[in-house]
Amino acid sequence: MPNTIDAASLRADFAVPDPGSRVEVEVEGRVWLLDRAADMEALWDAMDGEDMGDDERLPYWAEVWPASVLLGRHIVRNADRLHGRACLDVGCGLGLTGMIAAGVGAQVVGFDYEWPAVRFARHNAELNSVPQPLWAVMDWREPAVEAGAFEFIWAGDVLYEKRFFNPLIRLFRHALAPGGRIWIGEPVRTVSRPVWDELRARGFAAEKLAMEKVALCGQNATVNLWEVTIP
Repeated sequence: MPNTIDAASLRADFAVPDPGSRVEVEVEGRVWLLDRAADMEALWDAMDGEDMGDDERLPYWAEVWPASVLLGRHIVRNADRLHGRACLDVGCGLGLTGMIAAGVGAQVVGFDYEWPAVRFARHNAELNSVPQPLWAVMDWREPAVEAGAFEFIWAGDVLYEKRFFNPLIRLFRHALAPGGRIWIGEPVRTVSRPVWDELRARGFAAEKLAMEKVALCGQNATVNLWEVTIP
């Protein structure tokens, strides 16, 4: 007998526990509601030793990062370019940039390494009444997407450790369609500086499009927006 999908079980799998907190984020005139289990520090405090292995499964997904807000602005400003296009949201977290892109008509696949992030991203898309992206659990070190599948790829604040540079560069080369564009939101950090020369050395073009201030949760951050292409 062929396998069948139990709709009730599927809904249960995606069901989100009672959100511990809600964040409101304004992007280009629209306020987005983001539910989450708790803030990152509370989740961090609740972790045990098993969570601190080689992968260090820290709950970064539970925060809204200024880099994602700047990416969201750029997505709205480029809505006509994204409409109907295949897009990949790398490290989707609570779903902000994926939701914004889906709201302007992009065909979005959003992935995160952590299952709770995917659950909350799906919940938040429903909460904000936008079309659901295809949310997936995926490790960027082993991308389960077709080669050249995406015309636009974006990522917010993923270059905070040098060990991520090579896997991300491999992902970009594998997943980007010919003529496609990669947008990276990056807080001004010393650790990220070498990656742009590394990308250029590997045949990419990297251009800083903007530097903007982002006010978020009572704090201000300076964020760079980069565009990466393969000439």
